[in-house]
Amino acid sequence: MTAALLGLAAAFANSAGMLMSKDFTRRYPARQMIGPLYLINCALVLPFAPFAPWTWSPEVVALHLIAVAAMLVTALTGWDLLAHGPASSQLTAVALAPLPAVILTGLLLPGTLHPLQVVAAVVVVAGVVVALRDSFGPLGRAGSIVRIVGVAIGTATLTMTAKLLADRGVGVVETYVVRTALAGIIFTLAIPPRDVDFREAPRMVVRAVAITTYFLLVIVAVGQGSPAVVQTMVATTPLWALGYEWWREGVRPHPASLAAAALVVAGVAITLLV
Repeated sequence: MTAALLGLAAAFANSAGMLMSKDFTRRYPARQMIGPLYLINCALVLPFAPFAPWTWSPEVVALHLIAVAAMLVTALTGWDLLAHGPASSQLTAVALAPLPAVILTGLLLPGTLHPLQVVAAVVVVAGVVVALRDSFGPLGRAGSIVRIVGVAIGTATLTMTAKLLADRGVGVVETYVVRTALAGIIFTLAIPPRDVDFREAPRMVVRAVAITTYFLLVIVAVGQGSPAVVQTMVATTPLWALGYEWWREGVRPHPASLAAAALVVAGVAITLLV
């Protein structure tokens, strides 16, 4: 239950961060934002690094590198979706992540997966695939599907690597700082933020607080429970974003996003029955 509640809290933080991210894409090239934002995220936690335990082994290093690769994929695909569609639609793509999370849990953590968790993932994913097929017109259907799958697999892989690292005694600070710092450096060098106005730094920091809170809550949650459960709870992220868009901005979300969000509710309900 603790892991599920932490997952729900992470979903709320994630939706806040993604809504702020959408605002940035209206003013700057989306991909140029990734590197600086990752580095700011890392800077929030880096002061705790000297006081945190660190665990190094070939296996741990390999898991860190897999996490970095997952962050690269997730950021590229996620920011592309964010730049071409409403925030609620991009966030709904996160609802696909329970399926790869369930698959990875079954493969890497045998004996920990409940059949109802599989049912929940299937319910969520089936609806999202249908509902989102035309939600990102500027990218085209094929481009949308590729990016949606990238977000789902990347997000699930990040959650699973956090669980595997926790099982090997790696702390929250190490897990977050290593992958975020490396991803930030790689993006900043590969896609220099030439068109980004760093007078926006205060707003970037506010956004970084929300996103870092999301990531840290997920890392803590998987240390206490199943990655499949945590990822399913995180899949409620679109509901928070839809509610905000409706109440604060007066924007009626795309019907496909509403349909997908309703299926997320069904998947969460099934998960809570386990």
